[in-house]
Amino acid sequence: MKRLVRVAGKSMAPTYRSSDLLITRPVGRAGARVRRGDVVVFRHDGLRMVKRVVGLPGDLVELEAGRLFVNGESVDGRPRVHGAYTQTWRVPGTNYFMAGDNPAVSDDSRVWDEPFAPAAGLEAVVTRRLAWPRRPGGLTPRRPAAATGRDA
Repeated sequence: MKRLVRVAGKSMAPTYRSSDLLITRPVGRAGARVRRGDVVVFRHDGLRMVKRVVGLPGDLVELEAGRLFVNGESVDGRPRVHGAYTQTWRVPGTNYFMAGDNPAVSDDSRVWDEPFAPAAGLEAVVTRRLAWPRRPGGLTPRRPAAATGRDA
């Protein structure tokens, strides 16, 4: 069963903006599998969050000069900064390492005291954004009905 989720905040920008509606598919037995790169809805410290799955169980995640690497590969394609301080995590079984697409404002695994999201807290995988025309300042208003010619 698909569900709608509304994005709150700027942590997933530019991929998703605050107030975007996302169509999701439940995680679980008959639902979606969670893969690296998926955007998921999950609970962390009692809050419902929308983040990208960066690390899977068993992965080695490194944060070096603000850049994420998983199993030695760059997440965003940028090279390593040799000599920079590196923070390292090994993702334990049945857990995930989460990150927002906007690291400057994202509250995610990079800053949490307990940096992993347990599989049991994962609710849904985002399948797509519900699209509608955008204009600066909000939704595009409906056009007035065409004149019928009776009032001329």
